[in-house]
Amino acid sequence: MASELAERIRAALPKDGSTVGNLALIRRLGVLPEQYFTARAELESEGVIILGRGRGGTVRLKEGTEEAELKLPGGVRDEFDLYGPLKDWFDKFWGPDYKSPDFYICKITGPPKGHKRKSGKWSRPDISVVTVATSEFFIPPKTLEVTTVEVKRYSDVSVVAVFEAASHGKFGHQSYVAVEWLGSEDIDKSDDPLAEALFKEARRFGVGVIQMRPKGDGGWDIDERLEPDRLNPDPRDCSQFIEENFEEQARALRNAMK
Repeated sequence: MASELAERIRAALPKDGSTVGNLALIRRLGVLPEQYFTARAELESEGVIILGRGRGGTVRLKEGTEEAELKLPGGVRDEFDLYGPLKDWFDKFWGPDYKSPDFYICKITGPPKGHKRKSGKWSRPDISVVTVATSEFFIPPKTLEVTTVEVKRYSDVSVVAVFEAASHGKFGHQSYVAVEWLGSEDIDKSDDPLAEALFKEARRFGVGVIQMRPKGDGGWDIDERLEPDRLNPDPRDCSQFIEENFEEQARALRNAMK
């Protein structure tokens, strides 16, 4: 049985048998070269593709190969279905730490169900958290933090998710990538090349990793597997992000900062 990435490569190839460059496919799929070539070898061994020469090499579907649709390896059908459980997790485990006069709000800021984010729009996280913590013995006594989360269903997991999360550092103090994970082992302990690449890039960019694993009763096991680095974004960019995404909570937030 071909891996999920191998199926994605096959689905990306033109059904008329025309060639596509390896480098173009790597960029389109958002994977590492070693991941791509490992998955491509699966298709080559099955005899469904033909390799060609040229700059970076090419690949095409073998004549007579049946058209294959991308077969998702399980998981939710819509990324939006992950937002609610993740927000509930933040509310349960983060919310109680911020008691009056502190401030806490977690909000779904990603696209609604059935909608996809427009290409190239990486400035809007799927989940956003704003907190204000009060400290009697530190200056300044009020600490505001913006935490952002980029969410990916299992079939969409790639290192690109880390780059998306890292881009939130312009206005956020810490960023996570939350991934639906169907593997039998925890994602940070998996020998899956994709998991290894994800953590390698997450550590390099200081992005945290949250694992979301479905339970048999329809619930979720959610766990932080890698802590993010704390950043210091430009206060103006941070303020603009809050104004655009937390307009309804602006008054309560201003009061908490007094």
